[in-house]
Amino acid sequence: MIYRVTLLILVVAFALLNGCAPCKDYKQIIVERDASIVERDGIIAEREATIEEGKELAQKLRDEIAGVEAEKQVLIDQINEIVVVEIPDSILFASAGVMVMDTMVPTLEAIRDACAEYPNWDIYVEGYTDSHKIEPDWQELWPSNWELGAARAAAVTRYMTNWLDMDATRFAVVSYGPFRPVADNDTAEGREQNRFVRIVMHRVER
Repeated sequence: MIYRVTLLILVVAFALLNGCAPCKDYKQIIVERDASIVERDGIIAEREATIEEGKELAQKLRDEIAGVEAEKQVLIDQINEIVVVEIPDSILFASAGVMVMDTMVPTLEAIRDACAEYPNWDIYVEGYTDSHKIEPDWQELWPSNWELGAARAAAVTRYMTNWLDMDATRFAVVSYGPFRPVADNDTAEGREQNRFVRIVMHRVER
């Protein structure tokens, strides 16, 4: 038994000294695995840094919005690497309108001031509606809730870029129309909850 183990050790040692092909392949596998581990650790560290920066941004938004009248109706949340600000349509727009109301300007200014310190965070402005069909008088402007959701998201984006001088290259406009409800569309209360604009922020490399 001792003889066989000794022979095996000698064979392995000889193979290593002479650079056998299987040994070279094994070394390459180890090198590639080590590189993969380093890459994975880098991705994890980058994600953790983004989440931490997102926490700072979310807190900055809360601090800035704390002094505005609409504070209690504006929801701020962080979901992993993204930061979300949700604003009900009822405080953004007049009924059936797409013009940002003057009473909403301080809130948008607060969002601008918070985002100014985080220029590497892009901003998606998303429009959501209830499931009620557009009234016939308005269908020439908005044939469906898709267009209405997009128009409202675009109105917020336009105000923040044109009037508040935010960098337009950071923005995208998205409409989900009535297809991602957060409440029951069969009740007036539910429909009201389903009409909102969501501002979604995520970090990008520039």
